[in-house]
Amino acid sequence: MKVVSPNALLRAAAELLGPVRADVTVIGALAVQIALDGHDVALTPTGDIDAGTSIERANRVVAHLEASGLKRSPEPHEWRFTWIRGDLKVQLVRAFHPFPKPPANGFPVNNLVAELGRYRWGVAFEGAPDERVFWAATPAAVIALKEEAFGRTRPITEEPVDRDFSDVALLLDNEGERIAREVAGDAQMRARVRRAAERLGGEAEALEGAVRQLAASGQEQTPREAEAMVRRACNDFIADLV
Repeated sequence: MKVVSPNALLRAAAELLGPVRADVTVIGALAVQIALDGHDVALTPTGDIDAGTSIERANRVVAHLEASGLKRSPEPHEWRFTWIRGDLKVQLVRAFHPFPKPPANGFPVNNLVAELGRYRWGVAFEGAPDERVFWAATPAAVIALKEEAFGRTRPITEEPVDRDFSDVALLLDNEGERIAREVAGDAQMRARVRRAAERLGGEAEALEGAVRQLAASGQEQTPREAEAMVRRACNDFIADLV
């Protein structure tokens, strides 16, 4: 169980996902926030709840979202997998399936979603540490998901999503030893998180993206300090895996 200090978005996620918590696993920026709760890090605020689900559970999840007052996004690039209510946005992702039926056939596909049953932890709030409010991807799973997304760009503007790189850097820097223990008995996941660290520390696009975001967020004072932090985090993590 991961016990966190709740903010408005976490409370909204708990209220919304509670009735279908067995059917979804929170991923994306909110999962990063959960994993890094308690660490002194600067994270860009988000109003999004990204969640992985299965083909079999998709109908139930969507029906619950719509019964809770969320409506499909009007934006053409996201309406098939995004539901909104005010400032709250929920986006659903699924694992691969050869013959997906609506509504799941419109969700983005990520094969790691199928592994979230093994790589997720219950989230509880301070004051009620034994009361699970929903499930979230563990740090190892978040890193593997982020590595698959390295290099993506934002719809319409086509700006690079630097946060994918900086999130991995922050997770490695703050949770590296725990992640190494988490994947010790799983060669495939171990290879995935190692590849993420190697790419982040060794590929110019990944390193530069992380540096830009870490400096822009104020996590590091200068690009030089940000680069040093990223390289140190990657090298230390790879050493922990040996």
